[in-house]
Amino acid sequence: MRKRHWTQLDRGRVVAAAKAWVTERPAPIVATIAMLIPVMGYSVLGHGFPSGRHLELITPGDLWGMSASSWFLAHGQFGHIYASPGVLTSPPALEFVLAPILLFAQMVGLAAHFPGSSPLGLWLLLGPVALLIASPALFAVDAVARSWHLNDRTRLVLALGSALGVANVAGVWGHPEDCVAVAMVLWAALAMERRPDGGGRRAAWLLGLGIAFQPLAILGVVPVLACLDWRSFAKVSWRLALPSLLVLIPPLIAQPRLTRFVLVNQPIYPKAVSFTPLTHFAPVIGAGTDGGGPTRLVALLLGAGLAVAVCRRRHDLPTVLTMTAIAFSLRVLFETELVWYYLWPVAAICLLLSARRGVRYLSVCSVALVATIVLGNHNAVHNIALWWPGLMASLAVMLGSTAGRVGQHQASRTSLLEHGAHGMGVRQLRPAGSPDV
Repeated sequence: MRKRHWTQLDRGRVVAAAKAWVTERPAPIVATIAMLIPVMGYSVLGHGFPSGRHLELITPGDLWGMSASSWFLAHGQFGHIYASPGVLTSPPALEFVLAPILLFAQMVGLAAHFPGSSPLGLWLLLGPVALLIASPALFAVDAVARSWHLNDRTRLVLALGSALGVANVAGVWGHPEDCVAVAMVLWAALAMERRPDGGGRRAAWLLGLGIAFQPLAILGVVPVLACLDWRSFAKVSWRLALPSLLVLIPPLIAQPRLTRFVLVNQPIYPKAVSFTPLTHFAPVIGAGTDGGGPTRLVALLLGAGLAVAVCRRRHDLPTVLTMTAIAFSLRVLFETELVWYYLWPVAAICLLLSARRGVRYLSVCSVALVATIVLGNHNAVHNIALWWPGLMASLAVMLGSTAGRVGQHQASRTSLLEHGAHGMGVRQLRPAGSPDV
């Protein structure tokens, strides 16, 4: 067989496909750019610019800690991946993604004295990379919005509101893996909506990949896959675990005891976190160290039970996302330690569901999101009084903005699109709640 050469026609097809992809997704592209510029600008100029003092980086310490774990991974020091206390408590999928970035930074001289310092040159590479790693959340949100036939203005407002959350999660708190996990849950839900009988394998792969980045994606497993019978679920279930098992091979070989301890007990450090009413229920697992695993297990089981009860009877996309948002909310409610980015998965889905009802409800949800950011973005340990009830009230407002019927304008738009497709003799468009192909 003769080797096929790359032709001008092939290049033209690739360019046309790229243009079509960009044309369909202007909202998340604009939002990603709008997120990159202020976050990077503030991180470099935030301390020095207002007062005229020398510049001092404002960067998330957790991202540097996970980058250190990635550095050890890239250099074969697998026993140190979970050595940084309290930073990495999930499978190291993000560390695998960051490893080649750090090797490149070392090769070009940007990683001098790292780990152990926060070089400006390395941050100018690592910061945008972290935000870009988190950006799939914006594209997943927009994919659902397109499947619901939301208009361009609503999609742009939704993307910008979501970008505010993503920028805080990745740029302020340093946890892009949470955004990746949310994106995978949304794409998995879309896959099941498109093919209820044959989308289980793809959905399971997506959920498994999300779990490898951040186990909060486990909370989306039951709502997304509830329409499968037990035999079908058993056939795809290994896909949920395989990505995590693959990225855990190095630390399990080098430090099996420490790796198991971190993943099972989920260690937290009470002196460096904000308290909740359940803080005193956290088991003490070491000197100055509590375990967050037991209450998270309670939230997981309760969320799964509710999802089974609801999603086995009704499995349209809005219902699946609503039950996923409730499961994420239970995770926040049962936490023994709380930081703002734990609320982000709830906010991401509530923004979507409120946008489906109309811009007014999306605005209410966005205001509640801003309120949680104002309450939660403080570099201090919070007591329960005022702070925790304020966050829970904002969370309730976000959930409340999703309840109710779809706005009349949205129902009319969907009906018009379906009628137009039928009248032109083409394949009928899927109703609101179904992903496009």
